[in-house]
Amino acid sequence: MYTYTPKKTYLYKMLLSVVFVFAVIWVSLYIPMYFIMREEGVVDYQSKALFWATIPNLVWAVPAFLLMFPLYKRYRYELMDDEIVVHSGYIVQKVAHVPYRMVTNIEIRRGLLDRWLGIGHLKIDTAGNSDPNQRPEARLMGLENVHTAYEEVAGCLRAFDEAQQRLPWERVRRPVTEAVDAEQDVMRAILSELKSINGKLP
Repeated sequence: MYTYTPKKTYLYKMLLSVVFVFAVIWVSLYIPMYFIMREEGVVDYQSKALFWATIPNLVWAVPAFLLMFPLYKRYRYELMDDEIVVHSGYIVQKVAHVPYRMVTNIEIRRGLLDRWLGIGHLKIDTAGNSDPNQRPEARLMGLENVHTAYEEVAGCLRAFDEAQQRLPWERVRRPVTEAVDAEQDVMRAILSELKSINGKLP
């Protein structure tokens, strides 16, 4: 069994995403309010535009920023003998089981920021995910050695497929072997009895 956790730089990426969204919303609020208040002749319009663009934005940004730390620690990925187990979520904790028999594709994803931070993601699709616009059944996020993880996942899939291909032959061979062993035991008993009878003859 292999266990993976995201690299710490993935936490930095999560925090940067909150800062980026905050900045976009702040600019989209501040600029219109600045010009509207100036046109309306509002006293000290610059400070008021700054206040209304910043304070309401902080209401969501601060909790989101703080939640990134426990959320990051919750991510854990396990490669079992027959499935991938993904642990995620903080407020709503999730455990996703992805059976190897359902996996149809694994793909490495690395954006520009991911390459700069030295991380990558594994995107795992399954047979039940027919809609290309839907998220895959599992994402292994923020992996440091993503190519190594890819090879290990691929190796687990190959080992599982080989085991499944051998299984029907094992099911057939076992009864046949048992039948041959039983027949040989009967033949030995008959031979032993014949020898016993032959020894008693005058």
